[in-house]
Order: sequence, then C-alpha cells, then structure tokens
Amino acid sequence: MSGRYEMWTPAQAVDRLAADLPGGRADAEQVVASYLRDATGVHGRPASGWRLDEFDLDDARARFGWVDFAGGETVAAARSRADAAAVAALREARGTSAITDPTRLAGLHSDAEMWGYRAHRVGIDELTNTAACDPQPRLVTVAREGRERSHRDAAAAHDARVAAAEAAATAAALTEHHDQEQNDHDQEDDVHTPDDRPAAGSAEPGDRERVLAEGPGAFVGGMWFTPDEAAEGGVRPLTEAEVRRCSDLVRASQAEAVADQLADAPAPSRAPSVDGDGTGWER
Repeated sequence: MSGRYEMWTPAQAVDRLAADLPGGRADAEQVVASYLRDATGVHGRPASGWRLDEFDLDDARARFGWVDFAGGETVAAARSRADAAAVAALREARGTSAITDPTRLAGLHSDAEMWGYRAHRVGIDELTNTAACDPQPRLVTVAREGRERSHRDAAAAHDARVAAAEAAATAAALTEHHDQEQNDHDQEDDVHTPDDRPAAGSAEPGDRERVLAEGPGAFVGGMWFTPDEAAEGGVRPLTEAEVRRCSDLVRASQAEAVADQLADAPAPSRAPSVDGDGTGWER
C-alpha cells in the first residue's frame, strides 16, 4: 500500500489493476465494473461518478479470488469454467431427492447460485456513466448467495492483508530496536574505565605460590612440597624420610583425637540379670 492516500476514477483504477492481471485491461474492466455494479445496486450511482481508493481495489480483486490469476487464468476463461460448474450443479440437483437428501440438495442449489453469479459477465457502463442515480438490479434470484460469499471473501482477504502489513511493520520495528540496543551495548563494551579492568595480580595463584603460602607439607599435584630457599624456585619436594615423618605425625594426631573422644564419652549402662536361683548378677 502506498504511503499517501489517493482516490481514482474507475478508468484510473482499471489502469492500476490491469498491469497485475493476465488478461490485462479486459480483466481489470470486469473486476472493477463488477465491484461498482454491486455498489450501485446497494447505494445508487453517485451523480459525480464513482471514486475508488486502494481498499476498494483490494476488495474488488478479492471478490475474484476464485480466479487463478497466478496460474495465468483470465476472467473470461474463469467465467466459462464457472458457467460449466453452475450447469453441473443444476444437473446433479435434478437427480437429488429433497426427501432423502435435503442437505445435499440445498448445497447444490447454493453452488448453482454462486457459480451462476460468477459466470455472469457485467457491462462496463459503471466505468464511464455518471448520469442519474437509479439503483441497478442485483441479480437476487441468481446470485444472492454468490454475492454474499464474494463479499465475505473480500472482507477476509482485506483483513488478512492489513494484518500482514501490520505484523511486518511491527517485526521491522522490533528488529530495528534490537539492532540499536546491540549497537549501544557494543559501544559501551568498547569504553572501559580503569575500575572496569581486572586488577593486575588478581589471577589464581600457581603451585609455587600455594606451597610458599601453606608452608612445609603443602600437597600439590599428588606430591608433598616444602619451601626451601636453597632449591630452585624456593620450593622442593619432601624427601622420603620427611614424608614418613609427616605420616607419623598425622597418625599420632588422629590417635590422640580418637582417645580424647573415647575419654569424653559416657560409660555404657549395665542392666542386672537374674539366674535360676534368683540371685542377681551383672553381665
């Protein structure tokens, strides 16, 4: 849809529509004339002539949604097809009983009306004639249901087009907003204050630093180490004798801890028992 609202004469509307239809101007004249004929039947013909906008063109084309424009079908060919469908529906209706199959018969009559309406070729007086305001016949007998269905199709197609346009606009706005937020975030990441940068020396300490911090007996990578200024790097592994001494100290401290726990625990109570002579004894 164009950004500026416009209104066109019927001839101008035909020119705009003709470029998109397989049958060119002949198809466009039938589409616009059929739309205006129905409008004249409802409202009368304006003394100054009809004017159409883009919504009218949407509705007019949607009423011909049963025509395969995308497949190259012209309005004339589609109306020949509609005429054959109306005749077939009438013939089938003649052999359908209103007693045993009333629903099927009603459906066939509805199809005959709809295809009969679609098959009817209209004149193009509405494209040029602006005299008088007399209402036109509406083909009530042949096309009542067909016209109503065409109107519903037009309204549904128009609503779908408007909804799609609104959804596309919303998606574009959200994408633009997201891109803007991302750009702002990237710009913020590029600008750091000294407080934002990690402080020097805040990295995790290495094995050497851990040994120096923990003192003799530090356990690193499956081995025991101890600080030693004479060794390279100020750290050396424990000798076998030093490892045995550490183990003995650990066992001794554990034994002392267990002994302290046993000393603090209350003595178990003993329940008296009675033997066969009735004398008491303790187990």
